[in-house]
Amino acid sequence: MFCVTLGIFISLGRFFYLQISHRPEILERAQSIRTRVKLLPPKRGEIYTSDGVLVAGNGISIDMLIVPIEVRRKVPEELYDIVENKEYIDEILKKTIYYPIPIKTDVEYNELAEILPLIPNLPFIYFELVFKRVYPLRTFASHVLGYVKTERPYEYRGIYGVEAVYDEYIRGEPSKKIVEIDALGREIELVKSEEGKRGETLWLTIDSQIQAIAEDLIKDYEGAIVVMNPHSGEILALVSSPPFDPNSFSRKVEKERWSEYISDPRKPLINRAISAEYHPGSVFKLVVAIAALEEGIISKDFRVSCPGKFFFGKNEFRCWKKEGHGSLDLMGAIAKSCDVYFYTLGLKVGIDRIEKWAKKFGLGQKTGIDLTLEQPGLIPGREWKRQVLKDKWYEGETISVAVGQSYTTVTAVQIARLTSAIVNGGYLVTPHVVKKVGDKVLDFPKTKIDVSDKTLDIIKEAMLYVVEWGTAAASKLQTVKYGGKTGTSQVASIRAIEKILGKPWERISFDEIPKEFRDHAWFTAFAPYEKPEIVVSVVVEHCGGGAKCAAPIAKKIIEYYMNSKVAMRLQGEYGKNFGN
Repeated sequence: MFCVTLGIFISLGRFFYLQISHRPEILERAQSIRTRVKLLPPKRGEIYTSDGVLVAGNGISIDMLIVPIEVRRKVPEELYDIVENKEYIDEILKKTIYYPIPIKTDVEYNELAEILPLIPNLPFIYFELVFKRVYPLRTFASHVLGYVKTERPYEYRGIYGVEAVYDEYIRGEPSKKIVEIDALGREIELVKSEEGKRGETLWLTIDSQIQAIAEDLIKDYEGAIVVMNPHSGEILALVSSPPFDPNSFSRKVEKERWSEYISDPRKPLINRAISAEYHPGSVFKLVVAIAALEEGIISKDFRVSCPGKFFFGKNEFRCWKKEGHGSLDLMGAIAKSCDVYFYTLGLKVGIDRIEKWAKKFGLGQKTGIDLTLEQPGLIPGREWKRQVLKDKWYEGETISVAVGQSYTTVTAVQIARLTSAIVNGGYLVTPHVVKKVGDKVLDFPKTKIDVSDKTLDIIKEAMLYVVEWGTAAASKLQTVKYGGKTGTSQVASIRAIEKILGKPWERISFDEIPKEFRDHAWFTAFAPYEKPEIVVSVVVEHCGGGAKCAAPIAKKIIEYYMNSKVAMRLQGEYGKNFGN
C-alpha cells in the first residue's frame, strides 16, 4: 500500500513539474528542436554633420553562426580550424543555448571560399547577411561619434560619444524570424517574420570642413580644439588628438587592437576636449580680472610696476618676462599677460572671490555637453582644501591660483564656454554637438550670469589688444579683428627643471627640457571682434607657450571661417545678379 501511495505522489509531482511548473521551459525546448529563432540587427540611425556629410552609417557583414544545442557530438576539428579560437568555442558549447550566436563575424569572401567545402561536416553552421555599424571617414570626429558594442547577439548598444548619449533614439529594433528546420539543422520553411524598426537619424552641429581643418592642424600633437557658436552653444568642431578608428569597435574587438590602444602612450581613447583636465595658465587671468572689476576692488586704470619678480614673505615668484614689463594698467597686463600684475591682483581679490566668480562662469563643474565622460575640473577654495586635503588655505597659494596654476584645472570645452559668456553678454550656454534627432530640433538651456556689461566690454577690449599688440600679435589677421588670450600651463616648476638639468633657468633652452616636463599651450579666441560668431579654444600638450603653438592654430581656423563666410556671401550675390 505504501509503495502504491508513493508511486501516485511521484506521478503527481512529475505531472506538476512537466505541465505546470516548467511547462514554458519544456515547450521552448521542444519548439527549439524543430524551429530556430533568428535575430537580425536593426539599421542604426545614420549620423550626419550639419552640412550633410554621412559620418556613421550601416554596412553589410557576412557572419557565421552556430546553435550550440545542435552540436550533439564531439566538436569536429574543422570548426576549430575555422574559428581559430578553441577556448571561445568550448566556452560556448558548455552553455545550453537554443538560439544562434555568431562565432565569426565579418567573414571575408576569400575566407568564405575556404570554409564552404567544410560545411557538409558542420550541419549546425550557417551564414547570415547582417547590418553592422560603419564609420566611412574612419578617424573623423571619432571622439564626437564614439562607438557601439555588441551587447548580446545582434543587439548593439552605444557606449561612447553620441552613439551612447542618443542610443535610445538611434538604436532601432531588431528583425525577428522563426524558421522551421530539419533534423540536420537545415532551414525548411519560414514560420513567422517580424520586421525591425530603423533608428532615428542624428544631425550634428559639427561643420565637416571646420572639423577636418582643425583635425589636420593638431594632428602632430596631443591636445584639443573646440570651435563653438558663443550664442547657442552649438559646437562646429570638437577635436581630440590623437583620434582613434571607431570601426575597430563596431563588432568584436580584437585583443591585439585593444591592447594597442590601451598601451599607446599618446592615449587616443581619451577625449581631451572634455575629459582631460589642465591647469588653465594665464587664460585664468580673465576670471581674476572680472572678479576684481565686479567686486569694485580696482578700475581698469589700476597700475602695477613689474620688475620681473614678486616677493611674498621669503618666497620669490617670477614673471614669464624675466626683465619685467614695467608699469602696466589692467588692459596692458592682460594684453602682455604680466604675471606680477596678477600676483598682486590675486592677493587683493582673495581666494574666496576668485572661487566665486570662476564658478559663476562655469569652471569647476561639468558643462552638460551631450557627450560621455565629461570631467568637471577643479576650482579650489578654503572649504575644498579643508575637506579634501585636511588643511587650511594659505595666501601664498592664492598667488599661484591667480595665474591659473596650483590646484586649478579646467577642460577645453569649459574655456570655450567661459569665452562665450564674455562675448555673448554674460550668458552661460550649454555646449552641444547634436542639433536634431529625426525631425525634432533639440533645445539646450542657457543661464544669465549677474555680471555687468561694462566689465565684459573691458575684458573683451583687452582680449582684442592681446592679438593687436600683445602676446598673440604674431597671429594677428589683416582681414578681420578678433580677440584672444594666450596661456601657458606649467607642467613642472622652474626649480624642478633646474634640478633635473643641473643649471639655472636662464641657461636652459626649450629643446633641452624633456618633453614630459614641457608646458602646455593655451589660446582662446573669438571672432569677429564687433559681432562675435565663433569661439575657438585650443590646448596643445607639451608645446610651450600659447603664442607659439596654440594661437597659430586658432588663427587659421578663424581665417578659414571668415573666408568661407565671405565666399558664401559673394556666391549669393552672384546668384542674385544672374537671377538664380
